Amino acid sequence: MPGTTLLLLGSGPGIGLSIAKTFSVRGFTHIALVSRNSDRLAKDQDEVLDAIQERGYSCQVRTYPCDLSDLSALSKTLKEIESFGSLECVVFNAARVDGKPPGEETIEAIEADFKLTNLSLYHVALWALPLLKTRTSSLPSLLVTNSLLYKGPYPPFMSLSLTKSAQRSLVQSLNATHGSDVHIGLITVGGMVSPEAKNLNPENIAEKAYEFYKQKRGSWGLEVEILE
Repeated sequence: MPGTTLLLLGSGPGIGLSIAKTFSVRGFTHIALVSRNSDRLAKDQDEVLDAIQERGYSCQVRTYPCDLSDLSALSKTLKEIESFGSLECVVFNAARVDGKPPGEETIEAIEADFKLTNLSLYHVALWALPLLKTRTSSLPSLLVTNSLLYKGPYPPFMSLSLTKSAQRSLVQSLNATHGSDVHIGLITVGGMVSPEAKNLNPENIAEKAYEFYKQKRGSWGLEVEILE
């Protein structure tokens, strides 16, 4: 099936849904939404389709319920997505935005968070990079939403701070190794996302993400930082 596919891992209200809507009306022909919550995925699909129809565009939207921390289930889901258009851009937006401070957070929760934000991202990269490297005449991209927690942790969200720091390091390593063939970068959000925020609202973040994706080959940056 020809066309250009956006794969969004970690769909949901806020940044994920806004990115799906923005990319769907900017020339992408296929949108693949992945999240653990099937009910929420159905709502996300409806909202993306509404945005497409409102703008008069043609784009297919499919949903794939999957717990990204289950690497076996993730492998099966990614295999299904291979036949849905031609992979052009992967946006990894999965994380548990919650937690407890040091001394209260459990080792099991930290381990689960690391698996969700880092091991699953690496698993996706191993699958996606060979496919993206075949897109020599387009803008193959692997983009990851991150936060300023890598600069300084927020103790009440200790686990998220740890995993986001590690995630940044992973993206930097992937970029250093494969960045000449695929745009591998970070969409770093500098604070709490809110519809009322001037810059840190989901729509503006999605626009910045699309601009980042559209950077010309040879001028790919490692990061776009969005501050309030």
